[in-house]
Amino acid sequence: MRAVARLSVILLIVVTLGLPDREWAQSANGPNRAEPEIKQALTVFLTAFDNLDWPAFRECFAPGATMFHPASPNLRRIDSPLEFEKAWLGVFDRIRKASGRDAPPYMNLQPQDLKIQDLSQDVALATFHLMDGNVLSRRTIVFRHDAGGWKIVHIHASNVSVSPQ
Repeated sequence: MRAVARLSVILLIVVTLGLPDREWAQSANGPNRAEPEIKQALTVFLTAFDNLDWPAFRECFAPGATMFHPASPNLRRIDSPLEFEKAWLGVFDRIRKASGRDAPPYMNLQPQDLKIQDLSQDVALATFHLMDGNVLSRRTIVFRHDAGGWKIVHIHASNVSVSPQ
């Protein structure tokens, strides 16, 4: 029990020291200044993905971006440039084959319940759902702003089977 109390105090200190200044904390709850730019970056990403346009798709990501894919064979975090390319190109091949199409677009991703949150002046979080039959796909994308604009630094994707309604 003492260890839990000690851990709680340590965690409280770490969280307190890591809190942003008051000005940023208030802006996080206020209007989202970067929302139009982030929506545009998300649109560019989804369009490149729909079209399986590798150069445009790759340009959406910051160097060193990481990813949790929603299904095998990519069960663990992808976090090296070689793994990143291999995993995504495999996804592109599977989508292209499954679509039965020989020209873009190969998909029609339509985000639902999009929420964009400022986490700091140069970091934002976008979350949304995608529906495909009885599969609810949940997506979390972390964007960071740099000299090249808003770039994806991490995607966490998960899929859940839902009952037909």
